[in-house]
Amino acid sequence: MGGESKFGVVKVYEDTIELPTYLIKGENPNPVFRSQYGVALIYPYTLLDHIDSRPTLKKYRTLVLENAYLRVTVIPDLGGRVYSVFDKVSQAEVFYKNNVVKFSPLAIRGAFFSGGIEFSFPVAHAPTTADPVNWSIRQNADESASISFGGIEHLSRMRWMVTLSLFPDRCALAQDVTLANPYFLPGRFHYWTNASLDADDQTEFIYPFHRARSYEFAGSAPWPMARLDLIRDDPGLPGMEGTPKWPVDIMHDPLNLRWQKNILTHLSVFGRDITWNFFGAWQHSKNRGYVHCADPRYVAGMKLWSWGNAPIGIVNQSALTDDGSLYAETQCGALETQLDFDFLSPFATKSWREWWVPLRGINGVSCANEDIAVNVRLIPTYQDPYSYQLMLGVCPARAFQGVEIVLRTPNQVLISEKKSIAPEHPVQMSREVNTRVIADKPLIVQIFDAQGNTLLEYVFDRKPARQEHEKEAPKTFVPTTRSYYEQGLYYEKLDQRDHAIAYYCKALEEDPNHPLANLRLGLLYVRAADFQRASRHLQTALLNSLNDAHYFLGFIATQQNNIEDAFDHFRSLPTTSDLYLPALVNIAGLLVRQNNLEEALATIRRVLEAKPDVAILQVLLGTLYRKAGNSTKAAESLARVIQMDPLNHAALWELGLITGDEQYHQTLTRLLNDDRQYILDLAGYYIGLGCYEDALQVLSRYKTLYAYPMMGYLGYWICHSLGHEAQAREWYQWALDCKPDFCFPSRLEEILALLTAIKHHPDDYKAHYYLGNFLYARQRYDEAIQCWEKAAQGLNNFDVLYRNLGWAMWKYKNDSLRAVEYFEQALAINPLNQDLYLHLDDLYKGLGRQDNRKRLLERIEALPDLREDVRKRRVLMLVELGEEEKALHIMQSEKFVPLEMDQTFHDVYVKALLQRAEKHLNAGQVEQAIEDYHQALEYPINLGVGQPPDLKQAQIYYLLGLAYEQIGRYQEALDAWYCAAKEYHPSHSEFYPYVEYALDKINRYTELGLEPSEANRKNQSHH
Repeated sequence: MGGESKFGVVKVYEDTIELPTYLIKGENPNPVFRSQYGVALIYPYTLLDHIDSRPTLKKYRTLVLENAYLRVTVIPDLGGRVYSVFDKVSQAEVFYKNNVVKFSPLAIRGAFFSGGIEFSFPVAHAPTTADPVNWSIRQNADESASISFGGIEHLSRMRWMVTLSLFPDRCALAQDVTLANPYFLPGRFHYWTNASLDADDQTEFIYPFHRARSYEFAGSAPWPMARLDLIRDDPGLPGMEGTPKWPVDIMHDPLNLRWQKNILTHLSVFGRDITWNFFGAWQHSKNRGYVHCADPRYVAGMKLWSWGNAPIGIVNQSALTDDGSLYAETQCGALETQLDFDFLSPFATKSWREWWVPLRGINGVSCANEDIAVNVRLIPTYQDPYSYQLMLGVCPARAFQGVEIVLRTPNQVLISEKKSIAPEHPVQMSREVNTRVIADKPLIVQIFDAQGNTLLEYVFDRKPARQEHEKEAPKTFVPTTRSYYEQGLYYEKLDQRDHAIAYYCKALEEDPNHPLANLRLGLLYVRAADFQRASRHLQTALLNSLNDAHYFLGFIATQQNNIEDAFDHFRSLPTTSDLYLPALVNIAGLLVRQNNLEEALATIRRVLEAKPDVAILQVLLGTLYRKAGNSTKAAESLARVIQMDPLNHAALWELGLITGDEQYHQTLTRLLNDDRQYILDLAGYYIGLGCYEDALQVLSRYKTLYAYPMMGYLGYWICHSLGHEAQAREWYQWALDCKPDFCFPSRLEEILALLTAIKHHPDDYKAHYYLGNFLYARQRYDEAIQCWEKAAQGLNNFDVLYRNLGWAMWKYKNDSLRAVEYFEQALAINPLNQDLYLHLDDLYKGLGRQDNRKRLLERIEALPDLREDVRKRRVLMLVELGEEEKALHIMQSEKFVPLEMDQTFHDVYVKALLQRAEKHLNAGQVEQAIEDYHQALEYPINLGVGQPPDLKQAQIYYLLGLAYEQIGRYQEALDAWYCAAKEYHPSHSEFYPYVEYALDKINRYTELGLEPSEANRKNQSHH
């Protein structure tokens, strides 16, 4: 219905909110060559792993959308998190709203906080989840309003933007997602949206898929009613991360995992073969919920994450909130799971729309689309076996007059009513049915508007789902050229580059001419700026008829300024190639280098005929028009860009140049301040187009904003390339004057600049250090070590350099002694670099240097502000060095932060008590030892580790039984051994022998007529 007069214009505005925040105390100063948080390779991003233990009230900017039904609040400085969606009809929050920003080490950079809706690109729990992102708000001509936010990720140089919109007459939030690759090389990605909801015993998860799967495909299982033992070789449900941890005695019971109350411990499940367009959740205690709707061609992933109801999950959530609130997550993504990745082609864009629809008053959801949700329920009347009440509820996202609501079988109408419905007026209807009429026939829901148009149609066919009994891949790896290549591609998609390179190389050992293995390996070397090796493999691919290799050889030639070779390669790509249009963009850049602007413009217009809605192409067109002196057409093209992409840095810069309107530069400066690395990306845009003077202009304008060494090296390189030697010297000196902290170059332009600097200034120790960081991050380990060793000749007071050398000796060279030397040198320079204590402790322990560990422990204890992982390591060191009494005092008096589903710190607690108990026994203090064993069975909440459902206490119970036996308390000894014997552990487990020992001890006492109390009770019940 038209709603202008009734509903008014949607409001969008800026506001602020104050929230208690556990502040991040700064970035970790060390480059991340392998992260411990989920995604290992996150260079050039740093870790955010030092978090304040006490909250500070912090004011955040908010962006607010508001219509008659909803108020949506976004916090752009927290990754664009949707903090709140308030439903004015229900007068309640739609999603879980956390009243504190409590960072915990769960995301790929460490810091993560819970609540609202999170957006993740190019990996889950994105690198910007705790960082500021770009944003813009606008009022639209159709009286809707929008908030756009996003940014450029630094792993592959791709852009993401989410636009949230409210419409005057809709109780629904539109979410438009745009993923774009504005760079010359393919980018690895996936995209996920993560919506949190309050979780209690009345929470129902609504997922229409029929089978569930896991991250690693190991078959699938029925959903939502499932049995956890229905998989060969592994107790647990495929697709249910955590369920192998469930107690063995319930593995055979069918469980309805649609309900939070049935989820014992943490659960992570993905839908298999998604063809449905909706999922959601319902809070039955409040009779409200929501659905998410999207086209499964674009949103192929559905995921449920629950912490479960066991103490381990409840305690873990205390790391994220202060009020004891519990939540779960309903997620969706572009690919089926969060271990599925794809590559976004150069200059390609993916975009789609999703909807979040708050609902109420219909007791659940059975099917939905962005306009209407329907709940269908069959409820037995218990009058006779065939008598059921058929319930039908309808809640729309907008008002409809005179809709026809039909529920039928293929040959009989069961319910048919005409109703006027609105978000504030959901309807319910029912009738008694004889199920012999329905039998096994499909149930069909149809809703028609007043003109007879179908608003929703859904069929409940009740057919069993297709079963999958076998894994997709064979259990035994068969070494062939093809299988080596496929394994290499598998690991490349996971960004496990060492494995990918190794498997591609094995494929080439079998068949040196394998075209795809040569292409993929060549591309990995291109990304690593190893153009010589890349060219060899790409030429081999080309000789074996893989024409796409022309594109990457053309790219290499461009980087090496071999313009004619580049032209030849790009022009050799056939029109059928997926890289043909990107090749034309490259050709346009080459033409710009030759100052042939007319032909460059013609080339970009040709690409735009095929891809008219790609923003980066419109920006290129506007840039070329401006350079050709046609400001009018340039402005027209760039205005189209800003309309579809208000966060486009290059478009804002260009409009500032063309119009002279300082407002464009002010907006751009605000965006660049969100992440000053964006300045290098903007300069990189012009470098890639061959517009070196423009790139230099960008660097010059913003050099006072960002004193970062690579700004200077890029300026130096550009000026040197242009023959401006006086300016080059100024830029070079500017680079030298910058501090080396947090300088982690990642763009190929930066590497070319560093190589040029080193060529002309071979004793530039900083340039060697920066280059070494890139090379090591790109698996060029030996060359990186050489760079760092050269840098050490002049940067002998820089701890991060020696830390890097120590890391390389340890992790790559396997030379623990040299690693220790470098780490000790780094620690002497900077005792506050807390990573060094962890590294040295690991090495000292491996080398058996207990005295070194003791001295290191003294230094840790003298630090003014311990990071959480170092706090826990301190306790572990005390225990392993025999100071368990001191360790136990700390563990009993201090509070520790949970680490996601991690039990290891509780293991330290147990180890300390077992050590103390052993000393008590040696001193003849058996009663005190018994007290220690009983304490070891506990899970003190201050340790941040809750009790899991799968207990591993067989050793403790066995030792407890021995202690009771020593003082003649046989019944208590038998009962303790019985507890040990009841635990389930595979035969290869470290706990399995204690199960056997306990059974042996019980058996010896049965020979004397004694049995455990529980066994006695069971025996008596059988008589």
